[in-house]
This record gives sequence, structure tokens and C-alpha cells, in this order.
Amino acid sequence: MKNLKSGIAYLLIFVSFFGCKKDILDQPPKDQLTDASVWSDLKLATLFLNEAYNGVPSGFERGFYLLAAATDEAETGYPWAYSQNWNRGDFTALDAPRFDAPWGGTPTPWGNRYLFIRRVNVFLEKIEAVPGDDAVKKVLKGEALFLRALFYHELVKLYGAVPIITKPQSLENTDALLVKRNTLEECNTFIVADLDAAAAILPNKRSGADVGRASKAAALALKGRQLLYAEKWTESAAASKLAMAVPGYSLFPNYEEMFWAANNNNSEVYFSKKYLTLLRTHPGNQFNSLYTMGGWGGTQPTQNLVDEYEMTDGLSYNASPLYNANQPYKNRDPRFGASILFDGAMWNGREIELKEGGKEGMGTANDATKTGYNLRKFIDPAIVKANPDNGYNNWILIRLGEVMLNYAEAQNEAVGPDQSVYVAVNAIRNRPSVNMPSLPAGLTQLQMRNKIRHERSVELAFEEQRFFDMRRWKGADGKYLAETILNSPVYGLKTSNDRTTRTKFKLEDRVYLPKHRLLPVPQQERNINKNLDQNPGW
Repeated sequence: MKNLKSGIAYLLIFVSFFGCKKDILDQPPKDQLTDASVWSDLKLATLFLNEAYNGVPSGFERGFYLLAAATDEAETGYPWAYSQNWNRGDFTALDAPRFDAPWGGTPTPWGNRYLFIRRVNVFLEKIEAVPGDDAVKKVLKGEALFLRALFYHELVKLYGAVPIITKPQSLENTDALLVKRNTLEECNTFIVADLDAAAAILPNKRSGADVGRASKAAALALKGRQLLYAEKWTESAAASKLAMAVPGYSLFPNYEEMFWAANNNNSEVYFSKKYLTLLRTHPGNQFNSLYTMGGWGGTQPTQNLVDEYEMTDGLSYNASPLYNANQPYKNRDPRFGASILFDGAMWNGREIELKEGGKEGMGTANDATKTGYNLRKFIDPAIVKANPDNGYNNWILIRLGEVMLNYAEAQNEAVGPDQSVYVAVNAIRNRPSVNMPSLPAGLTQLQMRNKIRHERSVELAFEEQRFFDMRRWKGADGKYLAETILNSPVYGLKTSNDRTTRTKFKLEDRVYLPKHRLLPVPQQERNINKNLDQNPGW
């Protein structure tokens, strides 16, 4: 009991220190690093690593919006949400928008990611000497390597090249704290190496009490994504193919219910941030559900995204004979109705009235929609009915649907639209609850590229993929698509009270500059460490 109390005290001190400290990358509390009670007990060492899982990002914890609201997918109903800074383009290196929850931790994702990288580095340095089962320690080491790779993956997505730190830093050697940024290629190589090492020692899939912990499948899937972002097409396709080949995973039949708490850890999930504990719930359902059902309506889909959904014949709404302007939501890709609440939709036991003067209305209350739509994806009816501010549906970070699209994109870029590309995309379109037509045969590489990009837009809507997709995809002119799409207006739709008139309107203009492709390195970090170069334009 003495050791347990000492270990818990160590963890509390460690967390409270980092909860208020703003420093160079991941400056440690030096008086806590040699606490023998933790590193002489494998259970306490495991608890130490468990804390690193708290650093896994989650859209449910972002605060008043999903990252989709900083893209053309959505708007947030609140003028103070950080997504508004992105949409106005009015921030600097001193006040860049936060990507993490607006409470606890450090003010920037830079600080938060390095906080948890440091925890992993401490663990990797100490775990070999901890007495206990070597097989258990080996798996824990694999988890630590996966988490470190994930945190660096998140840093690179946001900042580009960053310093690679693999050992706990010490206040006694201040020169070692003043690190430079590694190259982007070095970062990519490092992340892939950690994931390779993790995949080599982790179980294929976790089960029982270990569900939610890192696995070989998750490591391979994240490797595929990292290489996709690095435009290493052949290597990315190979990694995603291996991830898809891990037994025990399959597309979950019901697209909407995949994101509900009853189906946490379903057959499609490779890795998620887990909730449903006494100490960990999230307010995601409250932030984003209808205000008439106890929510705040934080993430509101745009007409831009609505127009992306095909008709059930596989054609766009403006090319299909199935489209009826008087019934614009009929005969749409079923993922539309599973993701977006529209006027007249049946949800949670009644018809939703997003028309002017309707029960939900439009802009008639602080939390009412400004776009004419509300979010349906992720919103768990069981949670909304019980207590929406205590959500316990997991945030899925990596799932088979994404991995299949990652494979299709990489393979198409590497060799063109071979049969395996068709198989991957069509499997997603043919999901039992979706049943969209297969892609037409004979597509060129460019045509398939556009089909895959469309499929990512609707399959992964609101899952915080598009923010980064827009910053890595390029058009025929070689420019990043973000420079056009995220620098254009977003639209909503007004529906008259009698539903005879629907009017598309411009909600707002958006501002995107080339420098917005990456976050600026936080100025407070550069004030301390003069060796940190700034990103272009900042």
C-alpha cells in the first residue's frame, strides 16, 4: 500500500506540474524523475504509461466545435470558438488557435504534444529496469512507441518539421534544451521507425481489458497515413494493405451507429480515445447536438458539404434525374441522412423543424443553427436522452474505412486505378447501410483521384480529416486545394415556414493564406529557444 500511495502521489505531482508549466518543449520536474516507487513496480509503471493515453487527441474535447468548422464542412454557432480565428485568418504566432481542449494542459498543441512525448520518453528509459514479466514489458514498450509516433504525427501535421526528442531532457543541461528543428524527411523517417518497431511487438488486436490500447493493426494503419501525408505512395499503400490484412477487422454494417457508445470498439475501429470511465466522459454530444434537446449546436454543416453528397444513382445532385428541388434531401447517399440533420428529418423520436419559425428554427436562439443544418454524426440518441454533457461514445482516430481510402489514394497515385483500388472504394460505397453504386469502370488516374477525394469528403465527414486533406491535396495547377476551397465563401440554406421555398445564401467569406497551411511555431517557445526557426509567412 505504501508503494501504491507513493506512485499515485508521483503521478498527481507529475500531472499537476505540467498542468501549469509553460516551458521549453517538455521541461521535466527534475525532483520526480528518480521516484523508485514507480519504477520498482510494473503495475505503477503501467499506470505511468496509461497517463500518456490522455494525450491522444479527441474532437469531443476540442471545445464548442469540431475541427470541421475550420473547413468548408461546417460553421460553429459561437463567435469565440477557435475555428473562427482560422476562418478569419486573423491570428499570429502569439495567439494561434488552440487545437486542444480549452481547459488544462498547455495553451498550444506544441506544448501538449511534447508534454506527452516526454512522458513516453521517461517510460522508455525506465521500463527495462522495472522488475516483472518481460513479455508484459515488451508489449508496454510497443504501446509507448506507438503513442510517441502518434504525438509526432500530430505535430508534423500541424507544424511541419519539428525537433525530434527521444530522451528525457534535464534542467541540468540547458544547452541540450535549445534544440533545432529536424528536417521533414527526418521526422517522417523517425515516425515510421517507431511504428515499425511498435508493429513488430504489439498484438494484432487488443481484446478484453486491453481493448483501446495500441495494437499492431493501429501501428500499421498510422504508418500508412503518415506515409500518405509524406506522398510516399508505394510505401503508404503497402503499409495500409498490411493493416487491412490484420484479421479481426471489418466494415461495421451500420454507418450511423458505428459512432454510438453501444458500438464502442466495434469491428471497424483500429484505435480510438476511450471514454466510459468514472473519471472520463466528454461534452461532445452537448456541444454539438440540438439546443432543443439540451445541446449547444456547436458544429453546423454547410450547404457546401450538403451539395457534395451524391444521389442514390451515383450522380451529383445537379446531374441526376432523381433530384427534386422540392424534396432536395430525398434519394441522397444514405451517409447524408446519417451525418446531417435537415429540416424534416426524423430523429430521436420526432420530426426536426429547421425551417423558419420551426421548433428548432434558424438563428432564433443563441444555440440555433446559422446554416439551416445541424450535426447528426456522432450524436448518440441514448446519451442525448440521458445527459448530453456526459458523453461516453469513443472518439475514433483510425478506422478501417479511412485505411481503405488511404490505400486507394496511395495505390492510385503509385500505379493508377488498378482493380485493388476499385475494390477498396467500392467496399465502402457498398456498406450494407449505404448501398451506393460501385464506381464506373475505366476511370483514368485523374478521374479516380477525384472519386477518392469525393469519397473521403462524405465517408469521413466531420472526422477531422478534411482540415488536413485540403492542406495536402493539390490541383492541376500544383497549388494546394486549401488556397481555393478554404479561401471561398461558405453557404447555408433557409427554408420557409411552409417549406415551399428554399434559398441558398452566403453565410460568410473565409480567409486562407498560404502561410495557413501550417501553424506558426508558438512565439513563446521561440523566445526561450532561439534555435527554433519559424514557419514561412509567420
